[in-house]
Amino acid sequence: MVANTVHAAGESAGIPPGTFAVALATADQAELEQVRDRLTELGVPFSAIVETQGEHAGELMAIGVEPLTDRSEIRKAVSSLPLVK
Repeated sequence: MVANTVHAAGESAGIPPGTFAVALATADQAELEQVRDRLTELGVPFSAIVETQGEHAGELMAIGVEPLTDRSEIRKAVSSLPLVK
């Protein structure tokens, strides 16, 4: 279900055909922030999704990595994360 949601979000945002959609899990907010920081260090282009309303306003909720032909730098940042089940 999560993968389908990610795929639908990508389709509605005009993501290029052939783009991979992968949903990975982090244990908590701190781990998600570490992934964001690692992607930044590696120079990987991404979008940070931050909640704007409610009790979680201002919290990082998700990261969308821009499509890249060479995904080796992405793997360095996320290879230890499990797939969402």
